[in-house]
Amino acid sequence: MKVFWIVCLIVLVLLLVLMAGYLLIGFVAYKICLTRKGKIKRTIEKKFATYVKEWGIDEHYFETGFEKISIKSHDNLNLYAFYKTIGQNKLAIFVHGYGGTHRDMASYAKMFEQRGYDVLAIDQRCHGESQGDDLTMGLKEKEDILFWINKMNKINPQYKIVLMGLSMGASSVCLACGEKLPANVVLAIEDCGYDNANNQFSHVYFKSKFPIKFIYKIFYNFTKKSRGLDLKKIDAKNALKNSKIPILFIHGSNDDFVPTAMVNSLSSAIPEQRRHVYIAENAIHAEAYASSPKKYEKEVDKFLTKYYM
Repeated sequence: MKVFWIVCLIVLVLLLVLMAGYLLIGFVAYKICLTRKGKIKRTIEKKFATYVKEWGIDEHYFETGFEKISIKSHDNLNLYAFYKTIGQNKLAIFVHGYGGTHRDMASYAKMFEQRGYDVLAIDQRCHGESQGDDLTMGLKEKEDILFWINKMNKINPQYKIVLMGLSMGASSVCLACGEKLPANVVLAIEDCGYDNANNQFSHVYFKSKFPIKFIYKIFYNFTKKSRGLDLKKIDAKNALKNSKIPILFIHGSNDDFVPTAMVNSLSSAIPEQRRHVYIAENAIHAEAYASSPKKYEKEVDKFLTKYYM
């Protein structure tokens, strides 16, 4: 009998150790991937800082003529954006990617300003000057975009609005397009977005040095059960099935971070008459514009002209 209880105790201790290990792995993976100070986010932040110089982005663009404005999110975060009006009734709203800030969108914003648009470049939650310790790969970010649209409609009810997002910002825009948008949101542009957050994390994880399958499962389950964030349900492709506006889909042909095939997955979700697809030859992730600015602008102009913007 004594041996039986010793065995039971050992089994119980082992189960507790396994459970503690499971929670620890999930917690650490979540912290690394989906928090403001996470290692992956900080790594990408540094890469973007390098890209700003490599791409020749005007680092001072947002310092002249822009006003810093704010909204309160549905979960009580102070979110910030940078707004410039040239007195037009056309507005372009820019949404940066994972690990970025509004500054990464300077070239895109300048392109639209030159075409007669007012500009709003936001800092997404958990990025830049906006509050938030956790990011949600588009789930809450799409709600933030809707709040920004409402804010801008109060500033100028006459606006015709174009949404433009890059990478995670592109997927957030696609998710927002699946919601009931105000009638004055007329076009969207997504550049190198993913079709589903779980697909994207799986792709990046299994390209890593140590792609141990059970570790990703622990991360996924911890994120779902402890944080209420089901990555599989953050589905931009499915959201686009409810979209009512024309969308320009852009991707680099050599993008191995967000696979180029995802642009076909996303674009297939809306009718052909409302979609325009541009694949930038030889461009890697988020470099379609930098790699061929004239061609990029030509495709954007073609899209805007087609839909009278």
